[in-house]
Parts: sequence; structure tokens; C-alpha cells
Amino acid sequence: MNKLINVNRILSSGLLVLSSSLLVACGGGGGGGGQTEVVETVETEPSPEQTTPVETVPEPSPEPTPIATSLEEVQVAESFIFSNQQDIELQVSYPMLGDERAYLNICTQWKDMEQQSIEYSSCVWRGQISQSQMALDITLPAHASTLVAEVWQLSSGNVTRVHQELSLAELGVTSPSFSF
Repeated sequence: MNKLINVNRILSSGLLVLSSSLLVACGGGGGGGGQTEVVETVETEPSPEQTTPVETVPEPSPEPTPIATSLEEVQVAESFIFSNQQDIELQVSYPMLGDERAYLNICTQWKDMEQQSIEYSSCVWRGQISQSQMALDITLPAHASTLVAEVWQLSSGNVTRVHQELSLAELGVTSPSFSF
């Protein structure tokens, strides 16, 4: 607002000086005498050009994505798969020795890793090993980060347990396999 008042003052002063200069330059009338009148002119600084203030309109910020409050409002890309599991083919190698019986548990969690104890409620496959090379189709839950394999070897009344672990990073790179 102050700038606008200052511009008006400068323009008013400039117009006054300009109109006075024109009256003096015209001479004011008649004169036929041989006398020359010396007119002293005062140079004034050119008045600044009148500029119209440019109003800048800020760009509207993008509206935030609304939060869905009901199931009908949820929007999902067509490529998104609503699956909370993954299917893998797991290779298991176990050297069969004569009449030995062996059982395999494949689980996703340790109960106590230090004591080599598996959480059996997290097992995704349990069964007898019937051949030295097996291919198992397994469905893993989405939260699984590891696979733990446990082989129970039953020979002459003794039970021996052997454990191996695979991380999910290994599962994504190559065909996962356990080899005992």
C-alpha cells in the first residue's frame, strides 16, 4: 500500500514539473520585441514509468490423496495381487542308507535357535523321505522370512536330528534346495 502512495506522489510531482516546463517553453504569448528572453530550465529526473503491480497467484498445491473410509473407496492398481502366500518348488537331497527311515519337517520358524528347536506349528510340509532326490511344491505364508528343514533319522531305535536353514533372499535367487 505504501508503494502505491509513493508512486502516486512521484507521478503527481512529475506531472507538475512537466506542465510548468511546457508553459515556460511556450513563452506565454506575444512579443515582438527584439529582446531574447533567457529561460532557465531545470532538468528533472525522468519520472519512473507507471507500472501496474503484477499479482502473483500461487499455484495450487496438489490435493492430498483422500483416506479411504469404506471398502468401496479403496483403489488398487490392477497389477496388485491380493495374495498373502507364495508357491515354491523346493529340492531336497538326502542320501538313503539301506533300511534307514527318515522323516522331514520343513517349517518357517525356530522355537529356540540356540537349542535347535523348531516351532512345529509353523511347519509347511511334514513327511517321510522316500527317495534320495525329492521335489516338493510348498506354499509359504507371506510373513515367512526363513525355511528351516529338520531330518529325523531313525535307525535301530536311535533318533538323530539334522537341521538346515534357508533365508528368503536365497529362495528368490535360485531354486531353493536342502542337501543333507
